Order: sequence, then C-alpha cells, then structure tokens
Amino acid sequence: HPVRFFVHKRPHVDYFLQIVSEWYDLVVFTASMEIYGAAVADKLDGGKGLLPRRYYRQHCTLDYGSYTKDLSAICPDLASIFILDNSPGAYRAYPDNAIPIKSWFSDPLDTSLLNLLPVLDALRFTADVRSVLSRNLHLHRLW
Repeated sequence: HPVRFFVHKRPHVDYFLQIVSEWYDLVVFTASMEIYGAAVADKLDGGKGLLPRRYYRQHCTLDYGSYTKDLSAICPDLASIFILDNSPGAYRAYPDNAIPIKSWFSDPLDTSLLNLLPVLDALRFTADVRSVLSRNLHLHRLW
C-alpha cells in the first residue's frame, strides 16, 4: 500500500548541499529503510545529481541496539572521508572521521548547516581529515 509522508527540510539545506557538492562527492548514508531514504534523498537532490551514491539500512550493521555505518564501504581511504551525523552510534567505529551535528526538529532559525561551511571549506585542504577531526572528539559527548 502506498504511504504518504511529510518531511520538513532543515533551514539552509538546499544552499548547504549546493555549496558542499562543489567541494566533495556527497554520499547519503542513512539508517532509514531504502523506500523512505531514497524518496527523501530524491527530494533533497531535486534532480540536480548532487546525491548519486546512497546507502541505506541494509548497508548498516545492527550493533548494540543502533545501526552503525561502515565508512570503509564508501571509500577505503579513511583519510579522505568524513561523516556528518546526529547519531554518535552511527559512527562509533570512526570517531576520528566524524562531525557531529545536533538533531533538528523544527527550529526555523537553525543555522547549524551554515556554521559548518567554513570548517568543511578548510577541511578539503588537509591531507588527512582525521588529523583535524580527531581534535574535536569532546564534541561527540555533547550530542
């Protein structure tokens, strides 16, 4: 049976995706079921081809009651990959590759994505993202 669902976009997500896609090859990696995750990714992409690579729940591992994401499945060179996620459990095996972000529910004044742009801009010029991101491990406890 068809199911209709509604998703609210985090403020500035369209601008964020457009800018960051010029710097990086973006990959969607969600613990959502593919039927839902693909529909959301399609809406976010808007036919622009910004999000061609996608991984869903079947690509995750159920570990300690939460789904973890294996970044090495996306790219074996962990020096060149990072994950932006609101769930620390999702990247528990790769804390040095993680950029935590607070969950968003409905705050129309949220600027979290805009605040990340300077960091992501600078990060693309480092040889190993872990050399920078591992310095911020204390942030993971905040979320």
